Amino acid sequence: MKILKLLTVASILLAFGCSSPKPFEIKDVCAQPEGTKVITQGYLSLPKTVDTIQLTKGGAITAVGYQIFLMTKADASGDAVKVTIWTTTKSEPNKIKAFSQNYTWNDLLVYTDDGKEVPAGKVIKITGETVADLKTGCAVSVTKIETP
Repeated sequence: MKILKLLTVASILLAFGCSSPKPFEIKDVCAQPEGTKVITQGYLSLPKTVDTIQLTKGGAITAVGYQIFLMTKADASGDAVKVTIWTTTKSEPNKIKAFSQNYTWNDLLVYTDDGKEVPAGKVIKITGETVADLKTGCAVSVTKIETP
């Protein structure tokens, strides 16, 4: 009987909690409720200072995420949405290469879901979930990076 109840609860959670991501224009991403799974595309842009977030375990940093912007135009103009992409020091799918403090636009490099390198100035498609952000009101926590 307990197994039947657990299966019923699990199937309900799967039916309602695992919605498929839907495509949105960059300008419309933050109009979606928090927790919406979205797909959007554009050009990554580096602000003058990059905000970071950190995951810790036992007081040690286990992961660092860069909070940068996905823009509609390659020249860092047009509509924008803040995105969080986790860093890597090696080639790992769906991550951004960590860069030094004195970074330039040319240091920007992301790795796609299938392992390809995408440098600055190239359009990417991201999949992720909308989350609240204190500075911009909304950001996308990126789970997948592709080339369109």
